[in-house]
Amino acid sequence: MTAQTTSSTRPLLAVRLRSAVVGGIGAVFLLVALLGTGWLFSPANATLHIPATTLNFADLHHLTSSGMAPTNWIQKNYFSWLGWLIIAATIVATIAAVLIRRRFLNILVVVLSVVGLVVGLFAAKGVLTWSQFAHQVPNLRVGTYLLIAGFVLTLVSALIPERG
Repeated sequence: MTAQTTSSTRPLLAVRLRSAVVGGIGAVFLLVALLGTGWLFSPANATLHIPATTLNFADLHHLTSSGMAPTNWIQKNYFSWLGWLIIAATIVATIAAVLIRRRFLNILVVVLSVVGLVVGLFAAKGVLTWSQFAHQVPNLRVGTYLLIAGFVLTLVSALIPERG
């Protein structure tokens, strides 16, 4: 006869190794996306005398908050505070879900990761139509892809089943 592990016999704090690795990589990707790498390449415009440049998260914050470029409320808020909030909440929830074995924490990580993906894509899209955004995909840089991969990895970390 084998002893079964139930929720009442499992330890409350126990690291789920596979989830920790996947969620940890996702969290690092999210932080790197926010703190350094370029998100968008802006080609040179000879008519306006604008040089080619790569914009990171902070540059996009300055661009959307300055009024120098057309923007919408999602972009403006995402690059000022909403992106930070969603990413920080996702990382904290992922750490909690890895350490504390409670289903509601995994559900929270799934919800935050999906919200992060959707809102992040809408922020990257901005005022462009979806067809215009699709044509701009070649101008997306590592930061945007790290954001997407980070949210996907935190989502997957919450869905990895525990071993009993």
